[in-house]
Amino acid sequence: MAQRITLREVAEAANVSLTAVSFYLNNRPGLSDATRARIAEAVERLGYVPRSSASGAALGFIGLVIERLPLSPFADMFYGDVIQGIETQARSLGYNVALMTVENSASLPQLFEQHNGSLAGVVILGGGDSSAEIVESVLHEGLPSVLVDTDTNLSTMHSVMPDYVQGAYQATRYLLGKGYQRIAFIQGSMKYRSLVERFHGYTCALVDAGIPIDKALVQPSISSGFPNKGYREMKALLERGVTFDVVFCVTDRTALGALDALREAHIRVPDDIALLGFDNVAQSSHTSPPLTTVDVYKREMGAIAIDILHRQIASPGGRLAVKTLTPTRLVERESA
Repeated sequence: MAQRITLREVAEAANVSLTAVSFYLNNRPGLSDATRARIAEAVERLGYVPRSSASGAALGFIGLVIERLPLSPFADMFYGDVIQGIETQARSLGYNVALMTVENSASLPQLFEQHNGSLAGVVILGGGDSSAEIVESVLHEGLPSVLVDTDTNLSTMHSVMPDYVQGAYQATRYLLGKGYQRIAFIQGSMKYRSLVERFHGYTCALVDAGIPIDKALVQPSISSGFPNKGYREMKALLERGVTFDVVFCVTDRTALGALDALREAHIRVPDDIALLGFDNVAQSSHTSPPLTTVDVYKREMGAIAIDILHRQIASPGGRLAVKTLTPTRLVERESA
């Protein structure tokens, strides 16, 4: 039995994008007469036969690649909102989204093959242990692609990332302006660029204010694999015996765990020690006290990434990649 001709083979033969082929097959506007004629010629020459709608196959898939997390990405405090932004914007532009959860980059070629050439582009969400290898694997496939909530030094890879350095810088300056001088910081895993940049913002703000970095106030992550991040770190800070009047947590999830540890130690927030988080996840406004945090426009970040990817798909070319920084804002509540 002859191997089925794929959309990608048609696109390559006509020297157009996958989206252009999809638009032609679905009789959608946006293509010139010359482009339509080129696609028609390729379809006839290759003998391409569209799959019937009854087969359940979809044209114009966007692969959403994310490393496997302890929890479902849809249930994750942060990524659930980002994914919603990605899905909503993708649907509005006529794409379907295929979630590709990977253990490592070696599994990607098989995932791509399962879609039999119907992938229009790829969104890589977040960093992790295999981040560089995953990016390399996607680039090897030659697919339009964009990174979300992480970045790379490659000049060919677009990325969308909140301005974490500035957000953490402004939050630290806010705490200093409130009179706090001993600002402890609970770090996240150093494998995530997004969390490293938040720590950089904290240190830059202290240096600019003429306050030396006190290593005793910086608590590394020790909760790998534990759902209640921040709890063990907060206990470690307290057991160290150093004095501090506020704790800046690298994420809201970390702050929730830290809050549990403070309650367990009968330390009142903010009367005894203040607390600040980062991300403004939904739960942060329902803690007791409500959590002061830094808002990240999560759904907007996902939507912007799809817009960038769509432009790549519609107009393929060798343009240099762009790093898009989205803004953050401080959300003042009662914990600080």
